[in-house]
Amino acid sequence: MKLRRRYIRNMRGNTSFYVASVVLTVAALALFFLFHIAGNAILDFADHFFEEQKVENAHFTTYVPITEQGIEELEEQYVITLEAQHFVNIDTDGTTARVFRKTEKVDLYDVTEGEDAKSADEVIISEGYADNMEISIGEEIRIGDKDYTVTGFFQRPDYLYMLENEDDSYKNISSFFLAYMTDEDFAELGETNCQYLVRYNGKEGKDAEDFRKAVNEQYHMSSYSAAEENQRILMVRQQAQMFVVMSWMLLCILPLAAVALICIVISRKVKTEQRMIGTLSALGYTTGQLALHYAGFAAAPGIIGGILTSVVTAAAAQPYGELGLTDYEPMRISCQLSWYAAFLGILVPTVMYILAALLSVRRLLKQNTVLLLNGSAGEGKHKLRRIMAGRKVSFRLKFAVRSLVGSPARSFVIFLGVFLGGFIMLTGFSVYDSMLHMVDTVQRTAGTYEYQYTLSELLYDNPYGGELMLAVPVEDEEGNTMTVIGTDSGRSLLNLTDEEGEKVSTAEGYFITSLTAYLSGWETGDTVTLYNPLSMERNRIRISGIVENDAARMIYTSRENAAAIIGTDTDAGNMIISEKRLDIPESLVRSENRKSDLSDQVDTVIDQTGYMINAMVGLGILICVSSVYVAVNMLVSENRRNIAMFRVLGYQERAIGRIIFGSNYLLLIPGILLSFPAAYAFSGLFFRSFAEMMGMLVGAYIRPSSCAVSVILTVGSYMTSLHLVKCNSYLV
Repeated sequence: MKLRRRYIRNMRGNTSFYVASVVLTVAALALFFLFHIAGNAILDFADHFFEEQKVENAHFTTYVPITEQGIEELEEQYVITLEAQHFVNIDTDGTTARVFRKTEKVDLYDVTEGEDAKSADEVIISEGYADNMEISIGEEIRIGDKDYTVTGFFQRPDYLYMLENEDDSYKNISSFFLAYMTDEDFAELGETNCQYLVRYNGKEGKDAEDFRKAVNEQYHMSSYSAAEENQRILMVRQQAQMFVVMSWMLLCILPLAAVALICIVISRKVKTEQRMIGTLSALGYTTGQLALHYAGFAAAPGIIGGILTSVVTAAAAQPYGELGLTDYEPMRISCQLSWYAAFLGILVPTVMYILAALLSVRRLLKQNTVLLLNGSAGEGKHKLRRIMAGRKVSFRLKFAVRSLVGSPARSFVIFLGVFLGGFIMLTGFSVYDSMLHMVDTVQRTAGTYEYQYTLSELLYDNPYGGELMLAVPVEDEEGNTMTVIGTDSGRSLLNLTDEEGEKVSTAEGYFITSLTAYLSGWETGDTVTLYNPLSMERNRIRISGIVENDAARMIYTSRENAAAIIGTDTDAGNMIISEKRLDIPESLVRSENRKSDLSDQVDTVIDQTGYMINAMVGLGILICVSSVYVAVNMLVSENRRNIAMFRVLGYQERAIGRIIFGSNYLLLIPGILLSFPAAYAFSGLFFRSFAEMMGMLVGAYIRPSSCAVSVILTVGSYMTSLHLVKCNSYLV
C-alpha cells in the first residue's frame, strides 16, 4: 500500500482546512514579499542615486560668507568638495516654493521627466509635489508674483524624503515644493539664503573635525547638519532597512495562525484514523514513516501557498514593490523578487507546518498498536465531557459548555481567530488614533505660540516682535544632535510644564523634553556631556527636570546658559516665536514653522498610509474568517450523530444550528476583550521602537469609536464564517 495515494483523497475530504491554510499562507507571504522587495529595491536605488548625484556629507551655514577664493583654499587644504548653495523660500497663497540656484559639484538634481529649464520664465519642480497636485508639463505655476512654465520634474538626493524643515516629522508634498530656473531668473528673485554643501571624499574622521574647527574659527558657523543626522537623507535608507527587518519578522510570525490550525486538524485526523494507523503499524510501517506521512498533509498548504504567491509576486514585482514608495519622492526603483526570498517564502512556512504536524502526532503514534487497532489510544476518563452533570440548567447551556471544554483544541482555534482578527484590526486603527491624539497633546503642551522662525544670523535687538530666543545645536557623546533653547521663562510663550503639569522655570537649570529623556536614557539629576558641533568644545550640564514634549529633542534653559555654550552675548538670539505671523525679511529666515504644521503632517501620514491600514483590517478579517470557518467545520463533522439525533427528536434545522453553533458565541467576548489590551500594548511598543526614526514619541491611544468598529467587524467576520459553514453543510 502506497501512502502517498491518500494525499489527493485527503485534500478533497478536507477542502475547508486546505483552503483556509493556503489563504493564511498567501496573506503572510504577500506582506513578506511586499516589504522585502520594496526595502531592497529602495536600498539599491539609494546607493546608486546618492553616488551619481554627489549627495552631501553635511551642510552648514556661517555668519561670515565664504568667498570663492576661501572655498578653493579649504578644498585644497582639507581635500574636500565644497560648494555654496543659494536658495530662496517664496510663499504663494499658502504654498512655499524653495527655489535653488543650480550647483555643479554637490547635491546635483536629476531631471526625471521633461527637460531642464533653459529659457526665461521656465521652471522645473520636484516630482512628488507635481504628482500630488496633478501638475503636468507645459502648465503654468505661480511662484511669488510671476507665472512660470513647467518644463520638467526633478529629484535631489538630499530631498528624496521631502521635509520642508529638517525637524519636521513627515513629508510635505501638498504645500511645499522645490524648483530650479535659469540663473538669470534666479538673480531676479532678490536677496537669497546661502548654505554650504560639503563632501569629505571618504575622509570623515579627524580631517572632518579639523575642517569644522577651521571654518568656525574663520567664518563663525551658525549651524552644521551631518548627513547621518539629516532626516531627508537618513530616512531613505533607514526606512528601507526597517522594511527588510519587518519582512523577516512577518515571515516568521504571520504563519503562526495557520500553524495553530494545522496542529489541531492534523492531531484530530490522526485520532480519527487510529485503526488505520494500527493496521499500518502491524504491516511494518515505522513511527517515523507514519509521522512523515501525516506531516505531508501539513506541507501541502505551505508548498501550494508559497509557489502560488511567489509566481504571482514575481510577475507583478514592479508595481507591487512600488507600493512601498509612499513616503518618498517617486523614485525609479527596479523591483524584482529575489530567488532566495522566493525559496525562503516557500521553505519557512512549509517547515513550520511540518514541525507543527510532527509535534501534534508524535505522542499518539507512540501508542501501543493494539490500542490503535481498538481505536482507544489516547483516551482518558473524559471527566470534562460530563461537566455540569446533575446541575439544573438548560440543556442548551449544558451542551455549549461541554462542547467547549470537551474539545479545548477546537475552542482555542476559534478563540485565536477572534483574538488575532480583533488584535490586527485594532492595531491598524491605533496608528490613526495615536497620531491624532499626539497632535492634540503637542498643541496643548507646546505653548501659546503659533509661528516659529529660525534665523540665519544672530540678532541683538528684535524689531520684528514676538519672543527672541537663542537656539544652540549640540551633540551628545554618541553623536546624536539636539537643540538647546535659551529663553527668559518669566515671559516665555513656551509655557513649559513638567509631566505632572507644574510650570517650569528655565532660570533654575536645564530641562530636557520627554522625547530627549526617552531616546537618550537621561533622568533628572544626571550629569551629561554636550558638544558644540561648531567649535567641538565640550560642556557638562546637570539635568534639572523633564518637560512634557514628545515631538522635539530639545533642552530648555536660560538665555545666559545657552549663550555660554557658544560663547556669545547673553542678549543674542536666532529664533523668534510668536502668536501671529511676523514680517521678517526672507533673507533672514532660515526656516519658518507653524505649530499647526504637525497636524498637516499627520493628515499626510494618514492619507499616504491608508492602504496599509486597510490591508491590516483586511488581514484581520481574513484570519478571523479562516480560523473560525475551519474550527466550526470540525464542530459540524464531530456532531453528525448529535445532529441526526436532534432531527429524530423533532428539532427544526434552525434550532439545531443554534444548539450546535451556540457554544462558540461564548468565545467571542473573551477573544474581543483580550484583543484591546494586546493591541494597545503592541502599539506602544511599536511606536517606542521607531521613536528615533520618526523623531517623535507617539503614545498608544485607541478611540472608543475604533473599538466599536473593530467589535462590529470581528463579530461580522465570525458570523460570515458561520454562514459559510452552514452553506456547505446540511444545516441549511
